Amino acid sequence: MEEREEMTAPYKKLSEVEWEDHFMTDKGKIRWIYTREKDESPIAVMQIRLEKGVTLPDHVHRDQPDLIYVIEGKATMFIDGVGLFPVEPGMVIQVPPNTKHAIRNIEQDLLIYNVFAPAIKYMKGGK
Repeated sequence: MEEREEMTAPYKKLSEVEWEDHFMTDKGKIRWIYTREKDESPIAVMQIRLEKGVTLPDHVHRDQPDLIYVIEGKATMFIDGVGLFPVEPGMVIQVPPNTKHAIRNIEQDLLIYNVFAPAIKYMKGGK
C-alpha cells in the first residue's frame, strides 16, 4: 500500500480560522485556511475580504496559477493578455502562472475564496 502525506488538519471550520490584516492593503483582511508553513499543505487556501474603493497593485505569482472564486461583491479584474473585465459573485477566475494581474476598482466590498497550487508562501499581515 502506498504511503501518503498527512496534513496537520484534514478539515477546518472557517469560523475557527482567524482573520489577519492583508499584506497588500490596509483595507483588507485575509484568512489563511491552509498554508505550507502552518499546515504542511501542498496548496494554499484562503479567503480574502477587500473594502470598497481598494485597488490591489499589479502582481505575478511566478510558479502558481491563481484560482479565484467570487463569493460577494463587485470589482474589475485585470489579467495581462485578457484585459479588464467585471467581477461578480459566482465567477471563477483562473490566472496562469507568471501572468500580471490585479483586482481593481472594488465597487462593493469583495469576498473571495483563493487557491494556489503549489502553495504560495504565507505572508503575515500588515505592510
